[in-house]
Amino acid sequence: MIRRVLFEEWQMTVTLIAFFLSFATFTYFTVRALRMRKKERERMSNLPLEKDENETPKNND
Repeated sequence: MIRRVLFEEWQMTVTLIAFFLSFATFTYFTVRALRMRKKERERMSNLPLEKDENETPKNND
């Protein structure tokens, strides 16, 4: 069934560029995470991801 799909030359080029950009981005962040120092990993693991329930809302007036 995939053989029935015919790509024009520019469509194949755009598809390959998008794939390689995505692959390069994924590879960059994977290598960066693997090479991170232990101290930096611990700091990142302790970052808050959600609001604290006891935190008072700030008024930005």
